[in-house]
Amino acid sequence: MFNKFKTQSSSKIDNVEAGDLDLVADLEPLEDSVVSQKPTIISEGAIFDGNIKVAGALHLEGKFKGNIKAAKVTIAKGGNFNGKLEAEVLTIFGVAKGEISCSNLTLNNTSDVSGKLVYEKIVVDAGASISGELIHKV
Repeated sequence: MFNKFKTQSSSKIDNVEAGDLDLVADLEPLEDSVVSQKPTIISEGAIFDGNIKVAGALHLEGKFKGNIKAAKVTIAKGGNFNGKLEAEVLTIFGVAKGEISCSNLTLNNTSDVSGKLVYEKIVVDAGASISGELIHKV
């Protein structure tokens, strides 16, 4: 009698979080392949050793040792990164060690970061742990 299934949105920006909506309004139009790309996820329990380049977003819940280059990286609360990381937008809830370079850096209250951090804009929540060198690039 009633359809039990919800129809999925045909919007090309399905993976936007509520806090990102103000950022989406400021974006210039992107190619379809970039906008519709799903995030790369390294799940909890996974161990990755090597290098990865992602045109879009990378979500790290497991352990990663090596080099990451991506547009947007989120290191989840259980995530652990050790190496060199380059991103436009980086949000850290977990552990990050090494050389980090990004435009927009957000360190949440559960983050533990050490090493060399190069950033343009930074937001640090109370409770975040930072040790090492902080370099503001213009």
